[in-house]
Order: sequence, then C-alpha cells, then structure tokens
Amino acid sequence: MKERIPIRKKAEILEEEEELKLYEKLCNFAEKIVKVEPDKNTKQKMERSIEITHLRVSPTGVASLTFLASIALLFLGVLLIILALNLNFSLTYGFLLIIFSLPIGYYLYNYPIFYEKKFMISRGSEITFLILYMIIYMRESPNLEGAVKFAAANLSGNLGKDMKRLIWEIEAGKYTTVDEALIDYLSIWKEEKYFIEAIQMLRESLNYNEEKRLRMLDEAIQIVLQGSEEKTRIYSNELKMPVLLIHALGVLLPVIGLVMFPIIAIFMNIKSEVLFIGYNILLPAILLFLITEVSQRRPATISRITLAEHPRLPPRNHFSIKVGRKYLSFNSIIFSSLFSFPIIIFGLYAFITSNGDKLVESFIITLGIIFFFASYFFLSSFQKVVFREKIRKIEEEFTEALFQLGNKVSTGTPIEGAIERSIKAIGELEIKKFFEVILKNIKNLGMTLHEAIFNREYGAAYLYPSTLIRSIMRIVADASRKGVQVASITMLTISKYLRSVHLAEEKIKDMLSDVLSSLKFQGFFLTPLVCGVVVSLATIIISILKEIMKTQSSIEAAKSYAAGLPFLFGKIGITPGGFQLICSLYFIEATILVAMFTNSIENGEDEIGMQTLAFRMLSIGSVVYFITIIACMLIFGPMATIKV
Repeated sequence: MKERIPIRKKAEILEEEEELKLYEKLCNFAEKIVKVEPDKNTKQKMERSIEITHLRVSPTGVASLTFLASIALLFLGVLLIILALNLNFSLTYGFLLIIFSLPIGYYLYNYPIFYEKKFMISRGSEITFLILYMIIYMRESPNLEGAVKFAAANLSGNLGKDMKRLIWEIEAGKYTTVDEALIDYLSIWKEEKYFIEAIQMLRESLNYNEEKRLRMLDEAIQIVLQGSEEKTRIYSNELKMPVLLIHALGVLLPVIGLVMFPIIAIFMNIKSEVLFIGYNILLPAILLFLITEVSQRRPATISRITLAEHPRLPPRNHFSIKVGRKYLSFNSIIFSSLFSFPIIIFGLYAFITSNGDKLVESFIITLGIIFFFASYFFLSSFQKVVFREKIRKIEEEFTEALFQLGNKVSTGTPIEGAIERSIKAIGELEIKKFFEVILKNIKNLGMTLHEAIFNREYGAAYLYPSTLIRSIMRIVADASRKGVQVASITMLTISKYLRSVHLAEEKIKDMLSDVLSSLKFQGFFLTPLVCGVVVSLATIIISILKEIMKTQSSIEAAKSYAAGLPFLFGKIGITPGGFQLICSLYFIEATILVAMFTNSIENGEDEIGMQTLAFRMLSIGSVVYFITIIACMLIFGPMATIKV
C-alpha cells in the first residue's frame, strides 16, 4: 500500500481529454475574426467558470461568438423578410429567426456558466467514492498525499482528473503540500458543505491516535452519505412543481391547442406552417429549456457504474460485431440512416403525390423517423447496457461476497481455501463466477492472488469491467501480502463501507420513486395516447367540415353565405396527413425530452441510461400511438361520413 502510485505529467493528462468541442472551436474561430470584450462582472464570472470546467476558450472568444452569431441570425431574418415581401411567401420564418437570435445569443454568451453547473454535477457524482478511496487508503497508511494519489488513480471521471491535476501542481511547485492544495481546491465546492466537512475530517484525523483516527475516518464517509440523502430529499420536494409544469406544457397545452386547431385554422385561415413552428420548434425548445434548468439543480449524489476498458465495449455511439477473432465497430447513426432513410424518402414521395389527404403516407414517414431514432438509441447502447447491468449486479453482490471472504480469512484460512469456501457459501450469485476465475487461475495456472485478478490475459478483473471492483481487489491483493489478518480486516472494513453506500443509494431511489414513476407514465403511455387521440379527432373534424362544405356548395340558397366562409381546405393547407405528421413529430420530440429528463433525475449524466430509456419509450410509445389512432378511427370514424 505504501508504494508510490505514479501520476502522469500534465501533458499526458491533457492528452486523454477529448478533442476541442464544437463550441470551443467556434469561440476560437470567432476571436480571430473580431475581438469583443464582455463587461467586467461577466468576464470575472466567465473566467471562474472556464477555470473550473477547463474549457479551452477565453471570455473574449465567447463574446465574439455571441456577437457574430446574433448578427448572422438577424441578417438572415431580415433577408428572409425582404424576400418574402418580394416573392409573396410567408414572413413567419424571417420573424422567427429574428426572435430566436435573442435566446440563442443569450445561451452562447452564458454557456460557460451553464456548463459549469453541468460539470459540477458530473464531478459531484464521484464525491462519495473519492472519500471512500481516500479512507480505504488512510486506514492502512495515514498519508494524505498517498490517499489523494490512490483516489486519482481509481477515479475515471472529471473528479479523478481534478485529483491528477492537483498532484501535478504539487509536484510542479504551485503548492508546497497536498494539504494546501486541497484547501484551495475546496474553494470551488462552497455549496457542498458535506464534502468540505468530510475532507476536513480526513485532514484532522492525521493529528490523533490510532483509535480516534479510525473513528474519524468512519465518520467522514457517513457525513458524505447523509449529505447525499439530505440533498436528494430537498430536491425531490422541489421537483413537484417543475414536473407539473412540464406535464402541463408537454401534454395538457398541446391537447387543447391541437384539438382546436382545425376549427381555428378554418375561420382564421391559419396555415399548417404555424402549427409546425409552434409544436415542433417553439414548444420543444421551451420544454428543453425547462428540463435543462431543473436538471442543473440536481444535487451531486452517489456515482453510477463506471465501465473500465474491455475489448468488447465499442466506442461512444458505435456498436461492435465479431468478425473472426476481432470486434469491428460501426457508427450507429450511419447504420440507422441506411435502413430508415429509404422508408422516409418513400413515404415523402407518396405523401407529396397524394397531397397529404391520406393518413397512410404520413404514417410511413412517421415510422421511418421513429425507426431512425429508436435504432440509433438501441445500437448505441444495447451492448454497453448489457455489460453495465451485469456489473451493476455483481457490484451489488460484491459487498456480501467480500464480507464472506473476510470472515473466512479471519479464521486463519489461507486465501485460496477462503475463496473456495466463499464460493460454496455465495450460492448462485453472479459474483460467484468472478471468484471462480480467481480460484481457477491460482490452482491451474499457479498464479498469485494479484496475478489471478489482474493478469492481462486471464485475470478476473478484465472479464468484469468494473472500476470499483478492480480498485478494491487491488487493495485486497496488496493487503494479503502483509498476512491473512491484515487482509481480513481490510475486506471486512471495505464491505462495511460499501454496505453503507448501497443503503444510501436505496434511500435516494425511494425518495425519487414517485417523481420518476410519474415521468415514466407520461413518456411510455400518456404522451403517445394523447397524441393518438388528438390525431384521430382532428382527422374526423376535418372530414366532417369537408362534408359540410360539400353540402353547402350544393344548395343554391346557401351559395352567397358559403362564399363568405374560408371553408376551402386547399387555401389553408391543412390535411389529415399533414396534421398527423406534425403531431407525430411532436410525440417523438416530447418522448425523447421526457426520457432525457427522467434519466437526468435518476442517474445524472448518463448517456447509456438515456439512450436505453429513450429507445424503450419510443418503441412502446409508438405502439400505443398507432393503436390509439386505429381504435379511435374504428370507433368514431363513421361520424366523418355523416351527411349534414
């Protein structure tokens, strides 16, 4: 445990970071064209946010991008208005661009501040395991610098990178001690008082005797766990109003507007473009803004499962197929497009040739779009989620297995014998296979415990890509070199900490269960059901109004009256197929947004979880949507043929 854990140089740390984001590239490009300085107060806020998030931009670059983007949108908006006046088409798009230039400019200008909130949530999800790793190290070796290095070596997210930078800055001379570095680092965590208190307790524990030192270490992990529970309880109470607002904007308001639209459009001569802009652009944009705002208030809680490297895990937004002995990766977007775009193009051709009067052609387009998003989400996540669920299961079982192993070792049984006895006691749990691989490597290949776990070719740790299990088994393997008694105490202590973490996770899940159930009901059932009913009713209303128009035009006495009414559907451009297409696009957008919101509450920053949930919601929701339309048309469809 006391050996030096190598920390790479800053240049190597930066190499593992992602390439420049699009926002960073645009800011740097805009700064070269024109230099716009933000005001003093905003500049200070930006500099702080940029320093915390490590964005590779400057306040000048941010202000320059905002200026250029706003000017470009205003220019395009004015140009469209001039063209509309001269070529006699709708002014809506020009005014829309001008209106949108304000919120887009605001977002670009404040992006570093918005990103800081998101970044801190991502960091905060690792707080519990940062403290856990430091405590595990400090129980065996009361050395704060070693504890920070150990945590840095085992954390794979943003907080782990922060710890690596901290160690590099100490070695580079920016700080003289790790204590000084931690005090300075904690200044960005002013709102996380539990984290600050836990770190302070770890620092102070070095000044006391062994018994009190160990007691303070135990208290530090409890402080962080209790803090996570308290923040989640407050957040779950604050969620009730935003969820109601999102429900109202996402379901109730669209229902009222969409049901009334066919009649309003007839009497006010409103075109379908207005409905498209309102329901497929403006309303989803408002929902996205609300969801982002609420998600950014999510407290930093316990981290989700982190998958370590594995040859069968494809890169982000890719899936892999085994060809011979190798795994080849394919881009999910390209693969989904190859199958969905022909369906969409065929549907568009049929829709245009039929003038959108029939629902079938628009259904084909809708199916193509749903297939694209559903297949993209599925292909991007299905292999990763299988690994993750497997790891989730063995991590949950790992606590009990480690406790069993610690008890067996405490009786003086050698590690090999203790593992064999533990396998029998574990039963049919998934974690049993992990220990079976270790035992097989020791018996058949003559490996040490460390080799049996970490051998690159046969090691058990590389068959189960869990960062948590790897780091803890590394501690256990190191402790076993010092004797069975040390190994036993280490295993029992770690299992106690892990049990506390799992109990805290379960409490947090219980607190959020009501809100999550409501959102999942909306995404899986309510949104597609409502959209399906609205499409059916609108189609029936349009058909009835057409019949009324035919009847009125056939009565000579009503000719003069009918001439004064804009009942001619060709003029207002609203067809059943077009209406269905707009409504189905809204259903797809709303479902993806609800999936994003639900996942952000449940898991925080978790792309795999979001993609999996979005796939399930779209798949089940689309079935509900089409069944609802068919059922409503069968029940109420005959009304459309009534002669008035």
